[in-house]
Amino acid sequence: RYLQERESMGFRGIRGLASVTRRLSFSSAANMEKPSKLTLIYFPVQARAENIAMMMEYAKVDYDRIFTGGKTYIDDKKAGKIPYLQLPVLEVETKIGKKVTLAQSGSITRYLAKICGLYPSDPVECALCDSVFEHAQDMSRINPIVNVFKEEAWKAKKEEYFSNFEEKVNCFLPQLGKGPFFGERQSPSYADFQVYHVLTNAKLVEPKCLEGKTALLKFIETFEKLPGVSEYLEGRPKPTSIGTKPMLDPRPTMNSPIQRRFK
Repeated sequence: RYLQERESMGFRGIRGLASVTRRLSFSSAANMEKPSKLTLIYFPVQARAENIAMMMEYAKVDYDRIFTGGKTYIDDKKAGKIPYLQLPVLEVETKIGKKVTLAQSGSITRYLAKICGLYPSDPVECALCDSVFEHAQDMSRINPIVNVFKEEAWKAKKEEYFSNFEEKVNCFLPQLGKGPFFGERQSPSYADFQVYHVLTNAKLVEPKCLEGKTALLKFIETFEKLPGVSEYLEGRPKPTSIGTKPMLDPRPTMNSPIQRRFK
């Protein structure tokens, strides 16, 4: 019956599938092998690790977080501790003692989405959620504008980014539909965490960039009330001096695990 309904709708995207996919379950976190330890390692910036941290906070998955950079980061690269020479990485220790270092923010996100119960179990819905996630990834050039660029370079990158921002952000609207979350779901998927991050980083640089986008502003408001997420957002360091001397305030403790425990 599901296949018949899907064909009759002509694959109209997430919104067209909403009436069907509401009945489909997410991958059950209970069926996933839980790691004995997770360690998220990234720079002291509000960028590619934020959606990852928020998922674990929302699902109450214990983890350690390490902020790194400078000589430690360079030495770790030379020592082969950072696959593909980029951060973030997620160090995973299984219950049988196997240790794995996962790299690439998208791969880490999908792995944790399964652990956190945020990964659709239906292949079609999964692909549609992934398309939303990837579109948000494509808009992640906002990250260095918030956290890295300064002065004239910042102005140039900001102008370039927002030159087609409205066109790109409008692509989210059909996929959000009536909400409250993408795909008109009543609970979030991993895609929602990345969209939230990109949109709110954009608002840090251009506060009026979502003016008139009522549905997206409502999505942000609803997302910020999610249990675990609201507490995380309230307590995390905030980007400051954007475009001049960007940094987090307060500056996180460097190269020392910050334990996040929920039980």
